[in-house]
Amino acid sequence: MICYIITETSEKYADMDCHGPKRTLERCSGEPCLVMHYSQVSRELMEDLRPLALCHSGGVTAHGDYDVLVHEGYRWAIMQSGIPQIGLCGGHQLIGELFGSTVALMRELAADEIDPHQAYGPGWFKEWGVHPVRVLARDPLFEGLGDFVRVQELHRCQLNRAPDGFRLLASTDECPVQAFVHEDGPLYGVQFHPEHASETYPDGWRILENFFAIARQTT
Repeated sequence: MICYIITETSEKYADMDCHGPKRTLERCSGEPCLVMHYSQVSRELMEDLRPLALCHSGGVTAHGDYDVLVHEGYRWAIMQSGIPQIGLCGGHQLIGELFGSTVALMRELAADEIDPHQAYGPGWFKEWGVHPVRVLARDPLFEGLGDFVRVQELHRCQLNRAPDGFRLLASTDECPVQAFVHEDGPLYGVQFHPEHASETYPDGWRILENFFAIARQTT
C-alpha cells in the first residue's frame, strides 16, 4: 500500500477530487493507494499501516498560513519515519521548507511576457504546462530517461535552494531547484507534476515507476 497525502487546508481538501492522481499512483506503483489529509497523519498510524511509500500533494495555499509545517505527526512522517517519499510541486516545496529552505515567488513578468494563467498570481512569472527539465545528476529516479525530461509544471513559487543534506538532481533556467533527494535515503522532491503525465508526454509516469521501484529496494 502507498499513501497519497493531501497537503492543502481542510477546507480545500473537502472540495478536491483526488481520483485522478490516486489512479495514476496505483497504476505506477502496482499498489492500492490510501488518500488522506496531512492532519490525519500520526506516528502510530504510519507504524500500523507500514506503507511502501508516501506521496505528498501540491497545493496553492502558502504553507505558513496554516499548520502543515508544524503538525507533529506529519513532521515526524517526513523527517524521521524513514519511509520512502516523494513531494510533488507544493509537496516538494514543503519538504524543502521543513529542512531549512524558503519558498518565494519566482519573479515579476516582463512587460512583453504573456501570463499563462491570469487568475493565479496575476503579474508573476509561472512555469505552466509541459516544460523540458534538465537532469543534472544521474539518479535511479531518472532511470531510462535522457538528459531532459518533459513534464507538467503548474507553479509560480520556487525554493531558494536545495536544503542542506540534499542533492540537487534537476533544474530549469527559471527554476533551479526542480528535483532533489536526501543524501541518506529516498526522500525526493520534484517541482513538477509527474502524476499529470500523458501519452504524449509520458516521462512523469516513468519517474513515478522508478520512484516506487526505489521504494521497494529500500524496504
